[in-house]
Amino acid sequence: MNQSAQMKLTAPTLSVTDFNLPSLHLLHDEIIVTLKDTEIHLSEFNDDNSQAPLLLDSITVLKQLSCIFELISLVGAEALNTAIVNGLQRLYDNGDNNDTSLIMDLSEAIMTLDRYIEFVLLTESVEPTLLLPVINKLNAHGQETPITADYFAAFGSSSVIIANPEQNFQPLDELNLDTELLTYAYRSGLGVALLNQDGNVSPDDQQKLDAMSAACALIASNTSSLFWQAATAAVTDIATILPLNLSQKHTLIYLEQQFQSYLPVMDKRFADLVSFACQRDSDAAQRLREQYASNHLESAQLEQMKRFLFGPNRALTDTLNTIIQTQINTIKENVDSYARGDSLNPVDMQTAQIIEELTELSSALRLLGLSNAANSLSVAAEAVSHWQTPSPDDFDHLLLALMHAENATIAMAEMHTPGAIYLPLNNPHISLHQLNTANDTLIQESRSAIASAEQAINDYLAEPERDMLNIQNIPEMMRQVAGAVRFLQLPTPASMLSQLANYLQQRIEDGQRIEDSTLACIADVIMAVDHHLDGFEHNRPVSKQALDVGQQSLSHLLAA
Repeated sequence: MNQSAQMKLTAPTLSVTDFNLPSLHLLHDEIIVTLKDTEIHLSEFNDDNSQAPLLLDSITVLKQLSCIFELISLVGAEALNTAIVNGLQRLYDNGDNNDTSLIMDLSEAIMTLDRYIEFVLLTESVEPTLLLPVINKLNAHGQETPITADYFAAFGSSSVIIANPEQNFQPLDELNLDTELLTYAYRSGLGVALLNQDGNVSPDDQQKLDAMSAACALIASNTSSLFWQAATAAVTDIATILPLNLSQKHTLIYLEQQFQSYLPVMDKRFADLVSFACQRDSDAAQRLREQYASNHLESAQLEQMKRFLFGPNRALTDTLNTIIQTQINTIKENVDSYARGDSLNPVDMQTAQIIEELTELSSALRLLGLSNAANSLSVAAEAVSHWQTPSPDDFDHLLLALMHAENATIAMAEMHTPGAIYLPLNNPHISLHQLNTANDTLIQESRSAIASAEQAINDYLAEPERDMLNIQNIPEMMRQVAGAVRFLQLPTPASMLSQLANYLQQRIEDGQRIEDSTLACIADVIMAVDHHLDGFEHNRPVSKQALDVGQQSLSHLLAA
């Protein structure tokens, strides 16, 4: 097992509709403050029941939070939050701060909701059934009927969540069917469905739509996989719902690509396909809704997620990382003192101290499950015990072991940091600390260059003569940013900036006045990349909408 696998939860793959992860990242700090305030108000009421009005303050804010959870389709969090609101209201109505059981259950629920939000951000997945025990415990105080897992499983009750989508899809090449013929039949109908604008279908077009439906039905008759059952339900009698909206068109295009298994099946559009199909009014759609309701994570997977939910949070791993990095730096200082010979202590005492520190650190890392790094330190401690006149290679090997430990703990902290960007470490002999510092510097310098480009465009706009001197440096600045962005492994933004730089260079060389509409498109491209870098800098994913706007504006420029 590699180091990463030891530290990070391998969350079961899910395909989820609606759930808005970028919005949750933006709201996370506000949610933390809200829950912390609620905790404080509950504690103050517990100490003094005259503080009951504070509970009303929390109830008001938490009701707003429920609306937000509903808006971003975080249904499990909404259900738990509502249970907390009802519990606080019950406390306020009774005015009894001696109801220890309810107060303790509310405290547990607030903590669980806080952890669940972080869990969702870390794993980028949702599993509302994890919250059922806490929800039902709170609801029991009001004699409410317990909620079962079916509450979240039924179609329409929450976001569509496909558990283990790879197990609910079967490639056509496994079914011994004529893939080429089926693909041709589907595509013939797909063209009609995508181009139809008024809902009217000619006999020839209807024949193509029937072929499309028949292709999916034939596949579904040879496999029970949820994907192909959803495909059949989605396209059966599709003429009745023409013209399609943009989302439906994207879903059908995704379905066409799966005839060749072009895209990963855990793509969000799997859930979109099931959602689209379940909304159809047909027998196939009804059967699909029943099949969807029985799609659950396995018990072992749920237990794994539960352990992660109630395991160490970001605050703990950040603290551990800080402590361990301090220990590593102390060992480095002692090794440096040994190498320079400027310590007042005897050599034997110095090596004994280094060995002891390495052994203690190794034990700590092993306790945290970072066994690879722990083994490196154990080997290093053994090597130090044989030092007589250590060579530069001996010191290098020790420092390399310390760097492995440093990297392991940094990675552990990052893996418990919501939204942290994981760039692949192709060379294990590179310091993560130095690499992260380089990435941070690149982002800051890139955003600074983008800000300078924005100012140059504003200066160009402000002058009636539109002096090209104001913007002549922008192409080179954009090329530099493109190189930095490519190093950060953001190929699409890098390509956009490179193309923009070439376009703008040509316009400047032509010496023609650049119109406001053209400058607006240029600004769209630059701001789209800056928005992407902002998400990278602040550890939060960004929606594709900004990048889509930038790409559309770039296409408009290049086509002109």
